Amino acid sequence: MFGYNLRDYDLKVELTKCCNGIATVYLAQYLPNRQHVAVKKYRIDKTEDSSLIFDEILVMRQFRHPNIHFYHSAFVHDNDIYLVSPLMCFGSCKDTLRNCFRTGFPEVFVALIMRDVLSGLEYMHRRSYIHRSIRASHILLSQTKAVLSGFRECSSFIKHGERISALHQLAPQSARSLNWLAPEVLEQNVIGYTEKSDIYSIGVTCCELANGIEPFADAQPTFMFTEKIRGNVPTLLDRSTCPATEEIIDITGDNQSAESLITAQAQQIYCQRAFSDEFHQFTEICMEKRPANRWSALQLLNHSFFKHCRHTSILDQLKRFGMEVTDYDGLRDHSLAASHDMSELSLKHDWSWDF
Repeated sequence: MFGYNLRDYDLKVELTKCCNGIATVYLAQYLPNRQHVAVKKYRIDKTEDSSLIFDEILVMRQFRHPNIHFYHSAFVHDNDIYLVSPLMCFGSCKDTLRNCFRTGFPEVFVALIMRDVLSGLEYMHRRSYIHRSIRASHILLSQTKAVLSGFRECSSFIKHGERISALHQLAPQSARSLNWLAPEVLEQNVIGYTEKSDIYSIGVTCCELANGIEPFADAQPTFMFTEKIRGNVPTLLDRSTCPATEEIIDITGDNQSAESLITAQAQQIYCQRAFSDEFHQFTEICMEKRPANRWSALQLLNHSFFKHCRHTSILDQLKRFGMEVTDYDGLRDHSLAASHDMSELSLKHDWSWDF
């Protein structure tokens, strides 16, 4: 049980600012039991519509699933809203890609992450909810699991006590998620869209996780929209699909000499690796243009792609690829936390939590 008094929390390290600058996420310690948590502080004076914050908190209260991010407590202090959540010690998949896997996760790692995400998503869909913002920055990682976060655009199909067949409007905060959205969501037509649009976003996110770059990262929104309407989708980059050097999207930032070096390195890695036929098929099923042709979350959980998960775990993969697991306080290992001064914790990487 976590308290509702800010004085019980020691805010140690600012991890990131998010929600267009109205929120700050801190690594904190709950003093009564010395457990480390993530504390998200919303500045009410900086938001134009505080109802969006309360709506997100209310939505999160509806879910109880091991692969859906939740909060321990929420309270108001000095006109600011505080949300106390479990500390996902490796941040988001976007963080981990940028810091450690610049050309994408290994296939088995993607399978482990997606198995957890689909498990949470299947639970949401079964309860008549749609996420509408699935992407790498909304998947958080701990030593033992991946969880789905980012519920500001989540919506229910239950309206006035009855289930409606489809939604029609874009979510209020959807601008940052456009590249991951399904074509039927972007079309804004009378047919609308269903939870199958989340499945399309799963496919796009698979490409993001495997390639290490955001989908349509260098494209104008109109081009991205046109490509999706035509049925053109992102691709897993390996020896069977790798484009020519000049077509590789730069992934390094502003340093021109570094861009050239990393682009050449990325192409070499892409052209040497081979993803399984099951992985290619999995993403193709998710990104079928017609929603009816996409599998449900439950069907996807039974896809042969997840045979990779049988004899390994997220922790095994993190250790295998040199992630410094002992640098961070996990959710249960408090003896480890006691051996570190968390105010001087070696947070060596950039964090951009967006939950």
